[in-house]
Amino acid sequence: MPFPVIFAGLAVGASAGVVLRGLNKVRSRNRMVHPALISQGKKSKPDIKKKTDSTMSPAEAVAAKQQRVALGSVGLIGLGALTTPVIGLAGLPLLAYNYTYMMRGVWRSYRNKGKLSVVILDALSVSFAIFMGFFFTAGLLFTAVFTANRLVARTERQAQTDFSRIFGELGDTVWLLKEGAEIEVPLESLQAQDVIIVKAGDMIPVDGHVSSGEALVDQHLLTGESQPVEKKTGDEVFTSTLLISGSIQIVVEKQGSDTLTGQIAKTLEHAATFKHQVQARGEKLVEQGASRTMLASGLALPFLGLGHAMALSYSGFGYQMRTSAPLMVLNYLRIASRNGILVKDGRALDTLQQVDTIVFDKTGTLTEEVPKVGQLIACNGFSKHQLLQYAASAEQRQKHPIAQAICQHAQQEGVSSLEVLNTDYAIGHGLKVDLANENQDSASLRVMIGSRRFVDAAGIAVPDVINQREDDGGDKGYSMVYIATGENELVGAIELQPALRPQAKQTIDALHELGITPYIISGDQEKPTRYLAKTLGIDHYFAETLPEGKANHVESLQAQGHKVCFIGDGINDSVALQKADVSVSLHGAATIAQDTADILLMTPDLMHLPYLLGMSTELHQRMNNSEIINNAFGFACVSGVLLLGMGASGAILLYSGGLLTNLSNSMLPLLTHPEKEPKALKEHSED
Repeated sequence: MPFPVIFAGLAVGASAGVVLRGLNKVRSRNRMVHPALISQGKKSKPDIKKKTDSTMSPAEAVAAKQQRVALGSVGLIGLGALTTPVIGLAGLPLLAYNYTYMMRGVWRSYRNKGKLSVVILDALSVSFAIFMGFFFTAGLLFTAVFTANRLVARTERQAQTDFSRIFGELGDTVWLLKEGAEIEVPLESLQAQDVIIVKAGDMIPVDGHVSSGEALVDQHLLTGESQPVEKKTGDEVFTSTLLISGSIQIVVEKQGSDTLTGQIAKTLEHAATFKHQVQARGEKLVEQGASRTMLASGLALPFLGLGHAMALSYSGFGYQMRTSAPLMVLNYLRIASRNGILVKDGRALDTLQQVDTIVFDKTGTLTEEVPKVGQLIACNGFSKHQLLQYAASAEQRQKHPIAQAICQHAQQEGVSSLEVLNTDYAIGHGLKVDLANENQDSASLRVMIGSRRFVDAAGIAVPDVINQREDDGGDKGYSMVYIATGENELVGAIELQPALRPQAKQTIDALHELGITPYIISGDQEKPTRYLAKTLGIDHYFAETLPEGKANHVESLQAQGHKVCFIGDGINDSVALQKADVSVSLHGAATIAQDTADILLMTPDLMHLPYLLGMSTELHQRMNNSEIINNAFGFACVSGVLLLGMGASGAILLYSGGLLTNLSNSMLPLLTHPEKEPKALKEHSED
């Protein structure tokens, strides 16, 4: 056996090991901070069991075992060729072990009515090599095949781990507060309305709200937020977020599969399904190429001889797409999950690069759910301070967006609220509340807060300055909240303005640069919708659209030949989300919208959209590159056999080189899209 072939073969085997070891190092470097931070919780719960990323899946373990056997045979046979044949003979049982496993795979494929031409090509290629006495060549082929299988299995397992890391790891037990005592109970025994205690270093095990205490919570694995979030009484908390400091009592609302993270876990099934769909697409190419390759080898047999006919069988046009295609898609799904993007249906990632039109639902997508306070217009001798104080006091127990906007503004301005003594609701109009007067010796203060219809029905006069402001703001989508006293005297009005999401304008500009046409769709009137579109630089919009009309507009755009992505967050968006070629929703949206959408943004950062479009285009380009690489090595193999008389060993080396090049192309995205380390964890680890 020529020395160059032996050395090249050993280099191929070494390269396979280096690739896998390098991926381990990259992965461990990206994971250094978070597990260290979680380990601080061991003081409070020392016997929590943890899953590890290093645990192999069954498929990966089998592939790893076969790979090690193949590498052993290559080493022994190569060493025997360089020293004494006795050493080489020790590698033959290892070849027999690999060969037996492969032939069992052929039988399983036949029994399950699988793609026979693919596995038969594998089996024939190896059989030719073994029965012709090219044992070293057979070992190289086994090494290449099982290295590829192991890499795909490893990446699939790591993709599932990355999805799981979005919601972290939970312990087996929790501390339940019962009759004033802390009791350690199994996590699965919790019921709704139970109260549990979570302390610094613990992972929050349920969805619920804080009933007592304050804490700093790291939610980056769930929401992508780089900074920890303060949680106090009344705030929502989510399972698998990490409590960094403080201690809180949590009222259980959901646990287990009903939690947000339990719902997210279902996306693993979608990801796995898509992996097999992409693999099937790759195997379709392989099936076509394998049939042609076997036919060419058969025709060449009487003219070129068995050795060269066997060499032709390694040209493998399209063959490597069976491995590189699913491997590449799984890696991009991992990258998306690292950045807080849940690609629930991988087909959407493939389709995004064809999208030329993106339709935004206005409210809750381009604008925040909670509006912002504009002008405060006080009248009849009342001050702006009194106006804001009365409004915030009346709304302090309410949870709707208008109440949140007013109370947040009062807090920012340092305006304190008065105690609410009594509340009367006027459905569709507003509230009447009795407030404790700041002057303790005086009676309670009656305040009315609500819409223009509320004050008009009470016969309260509205000054011209407020009427004018209401007319001017109406064209921009602004609204007014009126505040009056119990004596039907107007205190003033608070202007509320739609709050654009911080990245909305930047996102639209980025979409224009990518050649994407954005649309706004809204149930609002024409003028406010047009004003928002102009503000964002959007030329097309649909106003006064009923819920069923949203889906009609999507279908109309599709009928014009457009590939449409729809982005919405409401119950009334669900049909449009279903009709669109690609659908996107945001974390915190209506449950039906999140369930329907193909892609879920775990943070409200709309700049994820151009990022996703770029990722989809990059995926498509890399797929094309893989086909080019595969075909280039295939043509080189055919040319070498027909023109240069290249034998099976050279063909195997070309095949292995093409496979390693394709695998490198598939794994490269993990290096070009490194995992971002959250600032909160980085600062904490430095401390």
